[in-house]
Amino acid sequence: MQLTGIIKKSGDYYYVALCLEINVSSQGESIEEARKMLQEACDEYLSYMKDVGLEGEIKSVPVDMLREFLLDDVECVRPSSAWVYSESITFEVCASV
Repeated sequence: MQLTGIIKKSGDYYYVALCLEINVSSQGESIEEARKMLQEACDEYLSYMKDVGLEGEIKSVPVDMLREFLLDDVECVRPSSAWVYSESITFEVCASV
């Protein structure tokens, strides 16, 4: 199963990762660690949901939560000379379910 993950820096020491299709998140002290931890979290979540027969209950990230994730720690978001953006990294996550 191909899933989409977004990683962003949160504060000075951590990277937070979010899987859009199944609303699973994780974190790490580096981009690589956050990606690995998200991969493991997605695998565990999907395996659990399959084991308990709740695959139909898996939901994607709600738009308001995605907006909060993307805009958290951003001082100003508008198309002007003072525009600041949150540097995010998007990648695919392969789940083994």
